[in-house]
Amino acid sequence: MKSILDRYIDRVLVYANKLEPESEAIRQELKDHLLQKVEDLAAGGLSREEAVLEALRKHGSPKVIGYRLRGPFPWIDIRSHGTARGVIAIGPRAVGIFAFGAFAVGVFAIGGAAIGIFSVGAFAFGLLFAWACLGIGGLAYAAMAIGVVAAGAVAVGAVAVGGVAVGGWIPSRFHGSVNISHYTANNAPSFLKYLARLLDVAAFIDRYIGIILPAYTVALLVLFYLQYREGKRVRVHDDWLLDG
Repeated sequence: MKSILDRYIDRVLVYANKLEPESEAIRQELKDHLLQKVEDLAAGGLSREEAVLEALRKHGSPKVIGYRLRGPFPWIDIRSHGTARGVIAIGPRAVGIFAFGAFAVGVFAIGGAAIGIFSVGAFAFGLLFAWACLGIGGLAYAAMAIGVVAAGAVAVGAVAVGGVAVGGWIPSRFHGSVNISHYTANNAPSFLKYLARLLDVAAFIDRYIGIILPAYTVALLVLFYLQYREGKRVRVHDDWLLDG
């Protein structure tokens, strides 16, 4: 039967998810470090058993230590819980260049709530582009859109188009049922007309929504599967690893 110290290290390595050669090197380094702690505590008057438990308590949660061993920003970080951080980050919360999660922050962010340069989600804030139920961004394409250029069922922006549109300028070819526009086509500033070219992106999405939406759905299913597989990998080793 493995000692409690070895079981602790096993759990750290489950979260660290390293390849075998590196995993064994980390195992030995951790064991040496922990054994030294145990010796120091035992020398201070604790029994051997008490010293082991105290050394592990002071060292910290296997989950926390294991995730730290993944590095500050790995190429790919997939987590079944907590915050994933990496170039490609997938988890309930995700921070990365490409971030996918219930809450995602990244250059490209997809999630229930997404914040990024390009964002897609139920709620999305995109510096350049947001596609969402509620979208805020440079170009916001959403059921409720607020942006420099906004397109949606309800749209508010410098340039706005939609069923209900409120904006600095609403191009006549995009007039909806309710239009509140400060400028007309005759007196709209040239920079607004230039920005209105971004509406071609919204028109493109409208044209190909039958392809884009299924592709987006498939992508989400793949991400959910990767999270599920990561959770299963951890759970196989010990159910309580997913607690907390």
